[in-house]
Amino acid sequence: MVGLGGLGSSLLAGIEAARANLVHPWGSLVEGGGGARGASGSLRERAPFARLSDLVLGAFELKEDDAFRAALRAGMLSRALVDELRPQLRQVHAMLGARQAPTRRHLADTLAEDLRGFLAHNHCSRGVLVCTVAGPALAQGKQAATSAELWAALEEGGGDISAGLVYAAAAAQAGFSFVAAAPDAAIAAPGLAALFAEAGLPIAGCGLVGPDLALREALAQVLVAEGFGLTGAASLSTRVEERGARLWGGPDRTQEMGLASAWAGGAMELSLELRGQVPLYLAGRALDATLMLDLAARAGSAGAQDWMGALFTTRLGTGAPREVNTTTLAVRRARMLAQLPKLAAAVAQSQAA
Repeated sequence: MVGLGGLGSSLLAGIEAARANLVHPWGSLVEGGGGARGASGSLRERAPFARLSDLVLGAFELKEDDAFRAALRAGMLSRALVDELRPQLRQVHAMLGARQAPTRRHLADTLAEDLRGFLAHNHCSRGVLVCTVAGPALAQGKQAATSAELWAALEEGGGDISAGLVYAAAAAQAGFSFVAAAPDAAIAAPGLAALFAEAGLPIAGCGLVGPDLALREALAQVLVAEGFGLTGAASLSTRVEERGARLWGGPDRTQEMGLASAWAGGAMELSLELRGQVPLYLAGRALDATLMLDLAARAGSAGAQDWMGALFTTRLGTGAPREVNTTTLAVRRARMLAQLPKLAAAVAQSQAA
């Protein structure tokens, strides 16, 4: 895990809580399943995902830290739960991500050595690096089109080299798959996808999809099903401080409004609001991306995993960081579900061989 902010610390603490059977991993498509409480149908039933008990957790941070202090600082989870997980979270000591190096290429090499050491020390057969550090919203300058151009850019430095790109290059060297959980235009460079393809490793998307997209599509489906003509939508994401906000789990509010034409030239508006800590929503998606990417690695898939587009806002290897999937979330999830049996068959075949 690169970064122990709200998303990073919540993901690690949530994994430990689920492993200790203190909470059910609601919010994860792989672990929690869909529908109401008690509903079955988690994605784990469709493919041989790695189990939470098999995971070894580690982190990078800019200064000395551990997952316990980070979880307390973030304040996303209940203090009682974090205190109960203190022994486990204390064991996740963050490696220092801030280093002095002549070039970004040298920094990537150093971080790669740390990653190799982590695998060896913990007797791990595979690794997935999840980066929660956001990068630039727009690409600056020409993006690397090949892996050679990417290494040259890392050697030269410049404003187009984000921290996420350095960690991604380190992951490819160390044999880690890579998840860019935060938005970062530099990650969309075609050269990065090519680098992972050449290394025989998978890399997935950029910028996890938030709850707003799911709410927006749900509103559109309701309006159309009721015979209204959908004319548009509006989004509102705020932090609310009014009394009682904590009853909803936190001060983050995501509101989607669907606009439609009604009878006799009238208009209708339907709104849906989600309150809670958005990083907790993203933590569940980050776990899903990690387990799916690990499954892809075991199946022998390499390069950009476009079938995981339901989890991300930006495609990789396009050279256009602002390009997003034009299909609906439902279509993208259907594609993701269709890919799981194929990966499961590939894993079974490799194990039989």
